[in-house]
Amino acid sequence: MKILRVRHAKLIVLLVVIANLILFYYSWKSTLWKNLAASLTLPSMESYDLLKKPSQPHVEKSPKERARNAFKHIRKSITIVFRTFYTFENDIKDSIDSILDVIPNMPIVIYLEGIPYPPLVYQRNTTGSREEVSVRFVNLGFDIAKPIYELNPLSAIRTKYALFMPDSVRLTSKNLLQKILREINSNTWDKDARLNKPKSLIAPEEVVRRVIIVPFAGNLKSFVGCTQVTLDLPNWTIQYVAVNSTSDKCDLFLQKHALLVDVGVLKELPEPLAAPFPEMFYIQSKLSNITKFVYPQSFQDGRRLFAAYHTKQRRTDIKRRQFREMYKKLQIKRIVRRSHKVSIKTDSKDSASYSAQHNLVLDTQFSSSNFSLPQVTDIDLIGCERTTKSCVGTVYNQRPFYVYLGKHTPPCCLDKLKSTFNHVLEEFENVGIRYWLDNQALRTAIDTNHLSPDAYDIDISFNVNDLERSNSLKKSQNKPYVDNEGFYWIKATDGHYFKVQFSKINQIGVNLLPFEITGNVVKPNGFFGWKAKQFSADFLHPMSTVLFLGKNIMCPNNVRDYLDYKNIQ
Repeated sequence: MKILRVRHAKLIVLLVVIANLILFYYSWKSTLWKNLAASLTLPSMESYDLLKKPSQPHVEKSPKERARNAFKHIRKSITIVFRTFYTFENDIKDSIDSILDVIPNMPIVIYLEGIPYPPLVYQRNTTGSREEVSVRFVNLGFDIAKPIYELNPLSAIRTKYALFMPDSVRLTSKNLLQKILREINSNTWDKDARLNKPKSLIAPEEVVRRVIIVPFAGNLKSFVGCTQVTLDLPNWTIQYVAVNSTSDKCDLFLQKHALLVDVGVLKELPEPLAAPFPEMFYIQSKLSNITKFVYPQSFQDGRRLFAAYHTKQRRTDIKRRQFREMYKKLQIKRIVRRSHKVSIKTDSKDSASYSAQHNLVLDTQFSSSNFSLPQVTDIDLIGCERTTKSCVGTVYNQRPFYVYLGKHTPPCCLDKLKSTFNHVLEEFENVGIRYWLDNQALRTAIDTNHLSPDAYDIDISFNVNDLERSNSLKKSQNKPYVDNEGFYWIKATDGHYFKVQFSKINQIGVNLLPFEITGNVVKPNGFFGWKAKQFSADFLHPMSTVLFLGKNIMCPNNVRDYLDYKNIQ
């Protein structure tokens, strides 16, 4: 009985413990749900109480606080950059003062071409103010004492956007900066705005692949500001076409303007700050498919610069040298300009040469804004002159170096090759030398009536019995001969054939291959190589003609059979 009573007592204690645990669990669960329900219903209750309370008036920020916030936003978003100015005459100091007077502590970067002398410094009178020094000078030249990250000129820009300003500017208010910043941050176009599409903002980490062009109020309305740029790199050609400023094809703006660019775009370009700026920047952005937009409002001009003739001429000489170096870097040999203006014909060679030199520079008077005027096309060639070496260079295995670059023969070389060919043709026809167009030039003449874009020489074969008829050929047998027009006649050292070069230095030219007719066979006379192949005299009796470079040129009859026999593809 005693053992039974002990077991009953333990069972009762166990039941009491289990009951307490169940009671504690339900109490805890009930308290948890009450707290959760209170937290969910509190906002609605508070909003209900707020609805019952009378509405309080909205506290607006003071004008000073709004202006302070606007300045802070501009400073965090934009760095003003001065890239193009001249140390011998500029308005940099007054331009910077006008900017800092409107927006204190505005980050400003001035890029220098080397170390200017006398030194270019900027000092601002900040007595009694809290203004910080926010102006930095950055040298674009190489400095062996700098680490590699400091040699990157873009490291000086720490904002998302860079506003490239020209020299001599006066900033009158912050409003225009706010507007262009709002424009570049909005993910819309003007043509989208016409369709009433809602504007969406650009994400901070997104690169804006669009450039805002802001003209200046002093720009001439009688001349266009926009040009369309077309690059034909395989043919070494760049083309500028004047277009309306309202067009969406404004690849390059000629008149005075500012540029608002995403720094991420600058980092994508190979040389975003290369001279001449901004022309070199526009060409690189064209290749990278960066779009441009001309903003309808304008900045104000500062002091007038380059009023004196000698300073204006000095600036022109610098820009001409920069453009020549730019075209050399881009491997451009032909410049085509299509503009609207009254053409002035000049017969003087000196004036034409000066015009070609001057036209290297794109000036603000490129084209009239009156598009009813006739469109004038100007073509300038760079290189391959009488005093310079040929752009073709030494040719190995009949493949010039530019073939491996995916390019054709430079147009300046083709032009000089045509001039030499016409000169030789005139000489032969005047003295009565029997000749015929031969080899690859004959093949392209039959197929296209033009010179091949890959041609670097022209072969003309002639009857060696007529050699004495030409005074130039006779003189060149013993030593090189320069005729009255500057063409260089020489007997080739690698065979007994002749060559007429554009000049002694410029070796682009025409090969003269002597053949001798013996019976019914035409044999090469002394020269050798793959061009020295004998053939039947029936191909030369009678002779035929082919249209080549706008002229009827003598050639063998049954010309396709002749080319197949010589294996000219």
